[in-house]
Amino acid sequence: MKRIYSKEGETLDDIFKNNEYEIYNQVLESIKESYRELGDKEVINVISISTKDIDYSINLKREKLAPSLEKCIAFFERIEEYEKCQECVNIIKELKKNKQEVEYGIS
Repeated sequence: MKRIYSKEGETLDDIFKNNEYEIYNQVLESIKESYRELGDKEVINVISISTKDIDYSINLKREKLAPSLEKCIAFFERIEEYEKCQECVNIIKELKKNKQEVEYGIS
């Protein structure tokens, strides 16, 4: 899991703002690496953020993958990284397809 360390005097909001690309990219990469093997109750450990006083972790359950990828799409569209947008769209389609297969017992 990737770790981001705060700089002196940075608030959590500052950390998110100053590391926005790195955070969104890490969300995408973490999901890409493990979404196929992720069970319903398991989580993906995405990123850890360390401040002077406390450590935070961003973790995603399976049902949060598609909504998180939607947020990634919005970010990557804003900075015109369309290849990353397409990666997100492809994973969302696969997640939805796999969900339908499970719901209908298709194998």
